[in-house]
Amino acid sequence: MFKQPMFIICASLAAMLLATSGAFKLYYDKSEAEKQNLVTQLQQSMNNQLLLENSIEEQNKEIEKHLSREKESQAQIADLTEKNNQAQEQVSDLRSKFAKHDLNMLSMAKPALIERLINRGTDKVGKEIEVLTNPNQFNEEIISDTNNTD
Repeated sequence: MFKQPMFIICASLAAMLLATSGAFKLYYDKSEAEKQNLVTQLQQSMNNQLLLENSIEEQNKEIEKHLSREKESQAQIADLTEKNNQAQEQVSDLRSKFAKHDLNMLSMAKPALIERLINRGTDKVGKEIEVLTNPNQFNEEIISDTNNTD
């Protein structure tokens, strides 16, 4: 009689041992799967961080290029503004010179003088146009030949 309850106790302890082992196995497998999932997420996060750092670096380079182009543009604008101011000064100077002289009265009083000045200026402009529109001006052989003949 004593043996049968001992058998039941042993059987129930064995069943509990099996149940505990099965539960441990399920817990272990679940923990390993979670660890693997966390490792995968960590690797993905590291890849994303690297991609983000590269993207930020490229954007910083583009910003630096843009700022340098902007500085160059500002320098060109300042240069053009200075040249514009100089041109305005020349225009003002010429206007003041023409304002001092009444060309209508001068042309009526001394037509030969005005005619000579206009003819000289027209000849000068004509020669400049000839030089600028010379089709052989960039041909070195012809230029060197004309220099040798002079």
